[in-house]
Amino acid sequence: MDTFAEPYTRAGDDISLDAVRDHVRALEARHKANGVQLSGRIIHVCHYLPVTCTITSAAARDGVLSPPPTPPRVLTDVPPSPSEELPPLALPTQPERWKLAPRYGHSAMTSGIRSLSVTHEQIILGWTGDILSPAAPPDGNSSPDGDVNPSTGERVPSVRDRVPSSRISQEDKDALDDELAHYIGLEQETGKPISYLPLWMEDNVAHGHYDGYCKQTLWPLFHYLLWQDVATEHASADANYEYYEQANQAFATRLASVLKPGDLVWVHDYHLLLVPRMLRNAMHSGAVSGVGGENGGDVIIGLFVHTPFPSSEVFRCLPRRKEILDGMLGANLICFQTYSYTRHFTSTCVRVCGYETTSKGATAASASASRSASVVPRSTTATGIEFTRSGKSKKGGAGVEKYVGIDVQGHVAAVTHCPVGVDAERVARDTLRAGVQPKLEALRALYADKKIIVGRDKLDVVKGVLQKLRAFEKLLHDYPEWQRKVVLIQVCPVIWSNTQISMNDKHWLQVTSPALTDSPKLERQVSELVAHINGEYGSLDFIPVHHYHQTLRKDEFYALLSAADLGVITPLRDGMNTTSMEFVIAQERTKRSPLVLSEFMGISQHMADALQVNPWDLGDVAAAMNRGLVMSEEEKASRHAALHSVVTTHTSHTWAAVLAKMLLSQINGQNTARQTPYIPRDSLKELYDNAGKRLFLFDYDGTLTPIVKMPSMALPSPDALTALAKLTSDPNNIVYIVSGRDQAFLEEHLGHLPRLGMSAEHGGFIRSPDSAVWMNFTASLDMSWMEEVAEIFRYYTERTTGSHIEMKKSSITWHYRSTDPEWGQFQCRQCQDLLENNVVPKRPIEVLVGKKNLEVRPIAVNKGEIVKRILYQNPGVEFIFCAGDDKTDEDMFRALLLFPPSSTGKATMEPPLSVMLVDNTKEHSDVELAVSPEAVFTTAVGQSSKRTLASWHVTTPEEVVEHMLYLVGEVPKGEEVKGYL
Repeated sequence: MDTFAEPYTRAGDDISLDAVRDHVRALEARHKANGVQLSGRIIHVCHYLPVTCTITSAAARDGVLSPPPTPPRVLTDVPPSPSEELPPLALPTQPERWKLAPRYGHSAMTSGIRSLSVTHEQIILGWTGDILSPAAPPDGNSSPDGDVNPSTGERVPSVRDRVPSSRISQEDKDALDDELAHYIGLEQETGKPISYLPLWMEDNVAHGHYDGYCKQTLWPLFHYLLWQDVATEHASADANYEYYEQANQAFATRLASVLKPGDLVWVHDYHLLLVPRMLRNAMHSGAVSGVGGENGGDVIIGLFVHTPFPSSEVFRCLPRRKEILDGMLGANLICFQTYSYTRHFTSTCVRVCGYETTSKGATAASASASRSASVVPRSTTATGIEFTRSGKSKKGGAGVEKYVGIDVQGHVAAVTHCPVGVDAERVARDTLRAGVQPKLEALRALYADKKIIVGRDKLDVVKGVLQKLRAFEKLLHDYPEWQRKVVLIQVCPVIWSNTQISMNDKHWLQVTSPALTDSPKLERQVSELVAHINGEYGSLDFIPVHHYHQTLRKDEFYALLSAADLGVITPLRDGMNTTSMEFVIAQERTKRSPLVLSEFMGISQHMADALQVNPWDLGDVAAAMNRGLVMSEEEKASRHAALHSVVTTHTSHTWAAVLAKMLLSQINGQNTARQTPYIPRDSLKELYDNAGKRLFLFDYDGTLTPIVKMPSMALPSPDALTALAKLTSDPNNIVYIVSGRDQAFLEEHLGHLPRLGMSAEHGGFIRSPDSAVWMNFTASLDMSWMEEVAEIFRYYTERTTGSHIEMKKSSITWHYRSTDPEWGQFQCRQCQDLLENNVVPKRPIEVLVGKKNLEVRPIAVNKGEIVKRILYQNPGVEFIFCAGDDKTDEDMFRALLLFPPSSTGKATMEPPLSVMLVDNTKEHSDVELAVSPEAVFTTAVGQSSKRTLASWHVTTPEEVVEHMLYLVGEVPKGEEVKGYL
């Protein structure tokens, strides 16, 4: 069962950075030795470039044309002075168009990305951000106290300093490309180059995407806030989605233009959740040169979500929930900060979209993916998650990493977690800056006889500043011995880059405002509470709470962390929080003070030796504060040593290296099987027309009709009936429906087509064309096992609300499509385990896991045997088309693997078991088949990345019908349905 206490990191991830990098190099060497194409590049797709771009071109900055320069005088017009020589004429120099500077924020992600330059060439693709004009010095109308970069002291440009993208000429854009080509970021490690690729977007799209959908819909939702709680009364959860979609498409298109076969792609964070699916669409449509298709190289796509991911009950409130989830599931690997976020995501995919989960293995040795039908493993949890990591095998091969896989019509996305850290070496260096020690001594002198509690949080409702202040008040109330002996220094940095965008006649207007949840109301509440505490417990010579709503310089910040006797970081919901890690590093040289952390932070599992609290329980937080203040020096040292080891081991550099390792491990795994090409319509038509005799084999559910919640509602469409009628009316065509349905259903809905052959119950019964007699292949088999299996199915039906049993003449099926998705899947696996361990060893039966069902049938009966029988009895066919969508149809595809690779000769066929079972009175001989290899079209319905034995694919049942109508010269009459990929 799911323990709900999965460790934050996994065995094998806590080794040194050098060891991880060595593993990455070894993986790449193995892949190349196995013929896998690798480009040696990692492309990071981020919302912003880690660079701010300031344009110095006057025309773009001012919006008006600059006057032409005064032409130089013509020297012949003025005679030279006999007494002096003219100086040489100075030609005007070309002015610099752009000024580039580091963009502050997301330092952990940026540091991790730059560290990968040791092993890989990299490209960082991102939006340029708002283009800035040169910032003038503060004047009487500006705010020199606030608009200051915390590290450099430079003024931060305000809204009025920003240049609309429409004013940026193509010449200026090209100049920025050139500037970025030679830009070297701060603290970039020596190694392979990092290229910066700018993305240009119109202002209304860029800000509708970020300030609109991202900040007003997704960010609150991912932090367990519904939009009506943080926005206006007229807020819509669907507002600005069009801009989100347009921006993601712009990223995908720009990314597709630079892709090469063998690239590794990492898409970062919630701003770009649609990009993986959009990029995969482009790959499969042939829009990316040399990528995708049967002969093209592959590109491995990873998605890392830096924010929390909410439970399914919260996420399902999102109107565009399916679009967002499907966009994410276009990736090969989806990674979150913690195990709990992966569990939430998996549960959401199962509950909201109805997708199935399966445990996937990724082998470091790069073993080739099996092409056989997959079987759901039994050793999985209630949510289908199996996180095990085995070591080296006895033969010396690399171990196998297990991931949960989400199956979306055959494309399987692996899901896992990997924690982000800080750049511990950089933070340690920053604590040694020359300006830190004087400020540290000043703080110690100022609070010489006081204990210092420190907190730094954005002024945001999810950061829990109000709750922290109330808990501090309770500390002073419940533990009066701390009155006048402890101070709380709470810093709330000012976020100057946040803007609010309002719509007016379809034009976007930018106005200065707080962030979405950094509201004046919250600031007022905090100020009032601070005043209340200071009034209640302070005096003229003592203030217990010092609240600073301002940005501190680095020297001040690290001095404050170093001086603290207790760190308190208690957000109501947070992913990664760098302040807690910086606190631990800063304390290494001073007091080694303890840390109070919220249990609702993503890193709380990572930092188990901190004092973890429920921030809503004020008494619990106050008690933890008291415990931290009175903690013995021995316990402080012990806890600090453990925290410091974690923070300095799981750094941003190891995070990035582990991401690269995990993405490489997906290559040639089960979820990156060979891309099955789309069926070639023209070749299909040509070979159909040239063939004298033709054979068509169709599955029913999921092939001719879509999968529906109630099996009885899966009725053939008018187009499907037209296609079958036209095909069967041609005497040169032999057409069979090979289905798991029973005889009665097939006769009810398709029995009016006399020349249509039918096979029911996965090959248990067959009715030839122009015949009304069903042949039973199970008549000579022992079927006494059915009652034993039915008893087991009844047991699980009683305990699984919504499930039911379907009794057939040759098989028995347990359906759980209408049950709770996770409970139904868990019960299915428990039932499968019981059957395979207690019944299958004693009986000639096999257990099949289908789409929301579990079926038991005789070993000798399957669709493959029926296909062999039909082909054996019709060896003269010159064209074969076979279509199916699920695991049982893989038996048909396997039966039609008639030719060895690169074969051009004829194939012979032995008498199949299905022939000898029915007629064993005469001797049967081998037959020679007339069909050629290129005329066999085995076609899987689903994604091109679906693991299948089929040679071709279509994406939906509607496309199967459309192709059949095309062969007979008809066009679909129903509404066109687009494929999934």
